[in-house]
Amino acid sequence: MSPDERWPQGPETLPVLYESGRAFSSTLDLDQLLPLIPRKAAEVLQARTAILRLVDGETRALRVASRFDADGGTAWAAVDEMLAEVTRREAAPVLVPDLNRDARFACPAGAATASALCIPLHAQDDVIGTLGLYEKWAYESAASAALLSPFGDRDLQALTALGVQAAIAIQNARLFGAAAQQATEISLLQEIGQAIASRLELSEVLEAVVAGAMRLLGSEMTQIRLWDEEQQTLRYGSAQGSGAERIRNQRFEMGKGVNAAVALTRQPMILNEYQASPYALPGFEDVVATITTPVMFGDRLLGVLHSHSTQPGKRFAPADLRLLQMLATQAAIAIENARLFAAAHDRRRQLEAVRAVTEEITQELDVSTLLRLITRRAVELLRAGSGTVWLWDPADQALTPGAWHGRGEWMRGRRLKLGEGVAGAAAERRAGLLVNDYAASPHAVPLVVEQGNITTMLAEPLVYRDRLLGVIALDNQGTERIFTEKDRQTLALFANQAAIAIENARLFHESQRLTQENVLRLRTISILNEIGMAMQGTMHLDALLHVILTGATFGEGLGFNRAMLLLVDEPRNVLEGRMGIGPSSGEEAAQIWGALTSETRTLRDVIAERATQLGKQPETAFDRFARSLKIPLESDAGVLALTALEGRPFRVTDARHDPRVNPEWEGRLDVDEFACVPLAAKARVVGVIAVDNKFNRRPITDQDLEFLSVFAAQAGLAVGSAQVYKRLEDASREIQRSQHRLLQQERLAALGEMAAHVVHEIRNPLVSIGGFARRLAQRLRGREPEGQYAQIIAREVDRLERIVRDVGGLSRQVHLSLVETDVHELLQECLVLFAERIAHQHIQLRMALTRRNPVLALDPVQVKQAILNLLANALEAMPEGGTLSIGTQVMREEAGQVPNQATGQLGTGDGVAMSPESSIRPVDKLTEWPRPDEWMVISVADTGGGIPQDILDEVFNPFFTTKEAGTGLGLPLVRRVARAHGGRVEVENRPGEEVTFRLYLPVGETGRSPRTF
Repeated sequence: MSPDERWPQGPETLPVLYESGRAFSSTLDLDQLLPLIPRKAAEVLQARTAILRLVDGETRALRVASRFDADGGTAWAAVDEMLAEVTRREAAPVLVPDLNRDARFACPAGAATASALCIPLHAQDDVIGTLGLYEKWAYESAASAALLSPFGDRDLQALTALGVQAAIAIQNARLFGAAAQQATEISLLQEIGQAIASRLELSEVLEAVVAGAMRLLGSEMTQIRLWDEEQQTLRYGSAQGSGAERIRNQRFEMGKGVNAAVALTRQPMILNEYQASPYALPGFEDVVATITTPVMFGDRLLGVLHSHSTQPGKRFAPADLRLLQMLATQAAIAIENARLFAAAHDRRRQLEAVRAVTEEITQELDVSTLLRLITRRAVELLRAGSGTVWLWDPADQALTPGAWHGRGEWMRGRRLKLGEGVAGAAAERRAGLLVNDYAASPHAVPLVVEQGNITTMLAEPLVYRDRLLGVIALDNQGTERIFTEKDRQTLALFANQAAIAIENARLFHESQRLTQENVLRLRTISILNEIGMAMQGTMHLDALLHVILTGATFGEGLGFNRAMLLLVDEPRNVLEGRMGIGPSSGEEAAQIWGALTSETRTLRDVIAERATQLGKQPETAFDRFARSLKIPLESDAGVLALTALEGRPFRVTDARHDPRVNPEWEGRLDVDEFACVPLAAKARVVGVIAVDNKFNRRPITDQDLEFLSVFAAQAGLAVGSAQVYKRLEDASREIQRSQHRLLQQERLAALGEMAAHVVHEIRNPLVSIGGFARRLAQRLRGREPEGQYAQIIAREVDRLERIVRDVGGLSRQVHLSLVETDVHELLQECLVLFAERIAHQHIQLRMALTRRNPVLALDPVQVKQAILNLLANALEAMPEGGTLSIGTQVMREEAGQVPNQATGQLGTGDGVAMSPESSIRPVDKLTEWPRPDEWMVISVADTGGGIPQDILDEVFNPFFTTKEAGTGLGLPLVRRVARAHGGRVEVENRPGEEVTFRLYLPVGETGRSPRTF
C-alpha cells in the first residue's frame, strides 16, 4: 500500500491535528486513550512506527505504554528506549534526520534513510512520558512509494502540537481515573462498613473485617489479631486467604514479627521488602510485602489488622495504608460494639440458660443421656473448653468419669481419690473450687496436664440430701478464657439442679430395670415356649436342628448372627458338626436382616417358612464349615470339646489369644468373641451349640449366655428324643429290610434250587443237541433250506446255553475275594473288550474320571462282570451310534451328595420320600452295613433313548427283558455284585434321551470281611 493510500490528507496536517485533538478528548478511559495516541501521531506525520512511553510512578522508569507499527514490524524498540531517555533528560524534542550517522544509535540493517523524532510529554513542569516516531514515508510519486524521507522541522512542530494535546488528554484521563478509583474506594469502604456494622457476633465482625481488607487491597492473605489486655499479648481473631490455616495455627510470641511491633508502637507499617526487614519470621519465606495497622478505639488498642502478599514484585502504597486505616477505624467501633453486645448477651444467656437447662435436665430420665446432657450444657453455659461429670463410687471410694464433653478417650478408665485433683478436692470439701493457674496449683494431676493442656479449672460437687453423687468439673485450655467467681456461683446453682435430676434418673432407672427384667423374663418364657412348640412339631432330626438354630439366630428369638450345632458321636468319640445357620459376609447379613425387618413376621412364621425350604436351599459357606467339623472329645481339643466334656457353657471374649481356643476348630470362626453351651438329655451331653455376633459385633452378655443355656437345655431334650426316635425308626426300618431280605432269600433259595435242578437236567442233553446241531450245520452248508435250518437250531441252542449259564450263576452264592484294585485300570480292561464294537457302531466315548487315587478293596472279577453287563446294555441300546459316557467320582456321605442308604435317592438322608415322577430310581434297599464316609461312584450312561417309564421298575427283576436275545439276568447280577460289596445301584432315566446307571462302592473298607451273597 502507498503512502497516499495510507494518508489521503497528504502533508496538510493542521486539519488532521485538529481531528486528533478531538479524538484524544473524546474519551477519559486511559486504556482506550493510550493506543490512540501513537496511531494518530503515525497517521499525521506519515511515520512507519510510533512508540508512546510513560513514567512509572514508583520506579520513575520510562515504560512502553503503547506502540503503532504501520506494517506490523517490531523494530526500533532498543533505539526508542535510548532516544526516550535523551528526550526526558533534555526535556525537549529530539530530531535525528539519519540514525545511521548518529553515533548514539544503531539503525536496523537495510534501512536507506532511518529518521527519528521524539518529543517529551509535559504535565506542568514534569515530564510524564515521551512519544517517538521512526521512518517517515516519502510522497514524491507512486513509483517511490517505498522510499523513506527524513523528518523535518515542520514534522517537529506538528508532533509537538500533537504531544501537547496527548499530554493534556493523558492527565485528564488519569485525574478521571483517580476520581473514579476514589469513588470506588469510598463506595467499597461504605459497603464494607455496612457489612461490618450489621453484625453483632464478634466472630462474624472479624470475618467481615478480614474479607473487606482482602477486597480493598487485593492481597493473598489478611488476618486480624485481638489484643488481650490481661495477658498483654495478641491472640488469633480471624484470617482469610492463602496460608490462613498456617496463621491460625501459629504460636504468637510478643516482641517478634511485624504484628507485635505495630501492637507495641501503635504505629502502622508498610514493609515492601519483608524478607530483608528485621521483622521476618521463620515459616513465612514466601511473603514479599506486608501492610499492618493498629485497630484503636480511642486510646485503647483492640488489635492489629495485617495483610501480606506472596506475589513477586508486589508493593503496597501509602494509599493502601490510608484505606486500611479507614477500615481499621470502622472495625474498632464494630469490635467494641460486638464485645459490649456479647457481654450483655452472655449474662442474659447465662441466666436464661440456667433456667432452660434446669428444665431440660429434669425431664431426662435416662442416666447416661442425662450425664452427657449435663456435661454438654455446663460447658455451653460457662463457655468452657471441656468438662466432665465425675460419679462417686462408694464401693471403690473414688470418682469415675460418667460423661465428658470436649475431652479425648484418655478419660475412660480414670479414677480420682478424695482430695486428688480439683474434682477430688471439691468432692472432699463438698464445696466449689476455682483454679485459674492449673499447672502451678497443688491440685494439678500430671496426666491431665499432659493430655489436656489445661490452664484453668472450675469444679462443683453434686450433693443430694447430704449424699455425695459426684462432681461437675469444667476447664479451659490455653489462654482463651479464665473463670470468675460469678462463673462459680452460676455452676453451683446449676449443680444443685443437676444433682436432683441425677437422683430422679437413678430412681427411674432402677424401676425401669426391674420392669425390664420382668419383661425379659416374660419374653424369654414366650420365646422358649414358641421354639418349644416348633420343636415338638417334628421328630425329624435335621428339621429339629434347623428349628433350634433358627430360634438361636432370628431377631425375635435369641438374635445371634450365626449359630452352629454339633452332635456327640459316642462310638467314634468325636463331636461332629451337623448344621450351621448364618450369613457368610456382611453384605449377605445386611440383605437377610433387611428382608426380615421389611416384613412383620413372628418367630413361628419364620420357622414354618424355613421348614418348607429344608433341603431345597443351596448350601452356605458357614453350613459347609459347620459340617466339616469333627472334633475329638479330648480335653486339649478346644473350647467346643470342653463344653461337651464338662457339660457347662463357655464364653470366649478374646478368641485370638485365648489358649483354650483351638485354631483348627473354633479358630476358624474368625471372631473375637463367641459362646458355646451343651445340649443335655437326661444328664448326658448329646451336642453343643456355638453362637457369635460376627457382623454386628454386639457383645455377648451374661444375660445372653443365661438365656442361651436355658434354651439349650430345652433343645437338648428335644434332640435326645429325636435321636431315640431315629434309632427306633432305624430299628424298624432294619427289621423291615431283614424281613424283606429273608423273603427274598427264600425266593432266591427256591429259585436257586429249582434252577439248579433244571440246569442239571437240561445241561447234558442241551450240550449234545448243540454239538450235533453245529456239526449238522457245517455239513449242510450250502444246501438250502436244510443248511439254514441247521444254523437256526445251532444259534438257538447257543442262546439256551447262555440262559442255563446265567441261571446257574444267579443260583450260586457270590463269594467275594477282596483285592486292592485300581478302578480306572479295571474300567480300561473292560473298554478294551468292547473297543472293536465301539468303533464298529461309531460310538463316541466320553470319560470323566476323578483325579483322586481310585484304589479300593473289591473283587475285581465280580465288579468287572458287573461293569461289562452295564457296557453291553449301553452298546445294545445304540446300534446306530451315540455317546457312551463313563465317569468316576468320590463323594462324601453328606446331605445333597449321595443317595440315601434306604432309598438310594439324592437328598439329606433319613427316609426322604420319592415322587413318582422322579427320574432317579433306587435299586438296592437291602444293604445293611454301616455307612462309609465316602463312596466311589462308577457311572455308565448312553444316549440310546432311555427306558420307557412304565417298565423302569422292572429292569432289575430276573428274566425281565425287552431284547429278542436277552436273558433278563444282566442287571440282577449287577445288583448282586453291588450288594455283596456293601454298595448299591441307581438308575437315572430320561425317556427319549438317555439313561445313566451308577454303581456305588464303599471307600475305606479294606478291613471288612468278605461277604457271601
